[in-house]
Amino acid sequence: MRFLLSLLVILVVSALAISQAGSFRPGAAPAVASNGDPGEVKALIMVANHYGANYNLIRDVMELYGWDITTVGVTPKVSPCYYGDSITVDTLVTEIADVSYYDVLLISTSRIIQTGGSHAQLLASPEALDLVAQAASESLLVVALCGGPRVLAAAGVINGVTVTGKEEYLQEYLDAGAIWAGESDTPLMDGNFITSLRNQLNSRRLCEMIRTYVAEKRAGAK
Repeated sequence: MRFLLSLLVILVVSALAISQAGSFRPGAAPAVASNGDPGEVKALIMVANHYGANYNLIRDVMELYGWDITTVGVTPKVSPCYYGDSITVDTLVTEIADVSYYDVLLISTSRIIQTGGSHAQLLASPEALDLVAQAASESLLVVALCGGPRVLAAAGVINGVTVTGKEEYLQEYLDAGAIWAGESDTPLMDGNFITSLRNQLNSRRLCEMIRTYVAEKRAGAK
């Protein structure tokens, strides 16, 4: 009986330890933790009209990590591609005074089957393209999902950069001087750019890449 009681105590203590180790406390990490975690990453998410469902997946992971998220758009509200609610963005592209405040600019997904194709609203906005160019020049990590590299191409920031993206827009990438890597199953990083497809599968991997980049940059390794 004593052995069984001791075994029960050990099992209960072990379960509590595992539960506490796996618990999440938003914002608990310092600027750069000893384990390489950068803590609160300042993420600027650029959302176009007809935004894709993967926006929610990526944002969920960022919120899980306790990051500081700001949404930015061309218009105050953007509609979803298939289902869900319209999003009221936090700020407009014309209202960002200092993009260097952020660690990463992420161009979220946008529906392809529409007039003008993927990210048409951003492509029609000189202010949105200027913001992307400023982010690249300030050495922010610039992330483009699905057809988002065509926004990078239009902003003139991917000359010599290896990218993945929707093949429908291949000529736009090439005209901008990018190096085409095909439709990769995993996110691709080249310098301070990440391009990514299949983000319903890659959302956590993508955020881990962002977290690693920001930690190394803050530590002076970038």
